[in-house]
Amino acid sequence: MSTQSYIHDLRQAVGPRPINLVGAAGLVLSEAGDVLLLRRVGGRTWGVVTGISELGEALEETLRRELHEETGLTLTAAILLDVISGPETYREIGNGDRFSAYTALYRATGWHGVPVPDGMEIEELRFFPPDALPELAGPVSRRAVQFLAAQVPA
Repeated sequence: MSTQSYIHDLRQAVGPRPINLVGAAGLVLSEAGDVLLLRRVGGRTWGVVTGISELGEALEETLRRELHEETGLTLTAAILLDVISGPETYREIGNGDRFSAYTALYRATGWHGVPVPDGMEIEELRFFPPDALPELAGPVSRRAVQFLAAQVPA
């Protein structure tokens, strides 16, 4: 079952009441140590690759699927860095739906391909030097780049 149909079916049952959503995010670095960030269509801020898990999907598989869908890259290896949760992940979106996100943050330690935005969700992809990052969207992306300062080994 796709994420979209799962959330649609769930919302039919519970309406806009708060729910928990589980997903994955990826910190992707170039060989030079620059971080891959994306800007969503119509957005002004940048972030790491993120996505909601499909029903029953393993979190690393969520990252693999989202990375490929949003950037065209193929993930070959990743390490879990953190699980991001708590009050700062609570959101209410424009239609009134409310949720708390629980996101497994990975560092992609192996990937290949050339990043190309999908043009539907993602408008722009770019590698940024860690000391010249743009404005970041949300707690997941902000937490992800904190790992850059910590020099998490591959």
